[in-house]
Amino acid sequence: MEQVVQAESQLDIESAPLLPALRRQRIAEFLHHHGAVTLQQLADALHVSLSTLRRDLDALAEEGVVERTHGGAILRHLQYSTFEPNISAARDLSPREKQLVGQAAAESLVPGQSVIFDSGSTVLEAARAVVERKIPLVAVTNDIEIAQVLNSSSLIQVHVFGGQLRAGSNTLVGEQVQNAAKLICADVLFFGAHAVTDNVVSETSPEVASVKRALMRSATSCRLLVDSSKFRPRVFMTVCDMTEIAEVITDDGAPQEELERIRSAGVKLIVAGKAS
Repeated sequence: MEQVVQAESQLDIESAPLLPALRRQRIAEFLHHHGAVTLQQLADALHVSLSTLRRDLDALAEEGVVERTHGGAILRHLQYSTFEPNISAARDLSPREKQLVGQAAAESLVPGQSVIFDSGSTVLEAARAVVERKIPLVAVTNDIEIAQVLNSSSLIQVHVFGGQLRAGSNTLVGEQVQNAAKLICADVLFFGAHAVTDNVVSETSPEVASVKRALMRSATSCRLLVDSSKFRPRVFMTVCDMTEIAEVITDDGAPQEELERIRSAGVKLIVAGKAS
């Protein structure tokens, strides 16, 4: 009986609404962990209404803790431009959207193609979806975990770039990756980005941006995979302009003005999850 009472008390504590000060502290901690967040991501994490979260973010912005963006918030700009969430943090955000984008990317492939898989949580979802499709491919990647996922299919021939393993991630970077990429001419590149802003793709790290540019030069069709939360303020290092990309695959939560910019640039756009 005592255990039941304790369990019920714990449930009441966990389900009780957070006080405004504690809720805003949680939001600040979330931003310091992730760097940027949308209102929907906060709502999913904290189970709070969007209107309440807007008031919280406005209050935090007045205190100088965060900077408000369209549909969300980022760390104060001096911290944000070079901030990088850890690999597990990136996966926790927008799992539904990442899966939708990954599935749409996998469906865009033709059996027998050669495909470069860049690193990143959304590209990882594309790799998982490709395995589920059970199609033959020749795959090349600079991500150890993506290589392992692809290698679970007997239909996929997997090649891994050599290079330096980036601290805290599964990503291989450096001159070895870039030099090896010069020897490849693949049909398709799947790559991600930290931010897409006014048709500019950017990354927080110069070494990551350099590898992405090298991989782009090694593929006939460069396809950018970004969930809707990646349409946010620009970060430190430019990767490319939207006109250098053949196709963008995102989800149905992406801002309409950003989608119109992509279409205006003449880039093919796939919006996953959009009702027909």
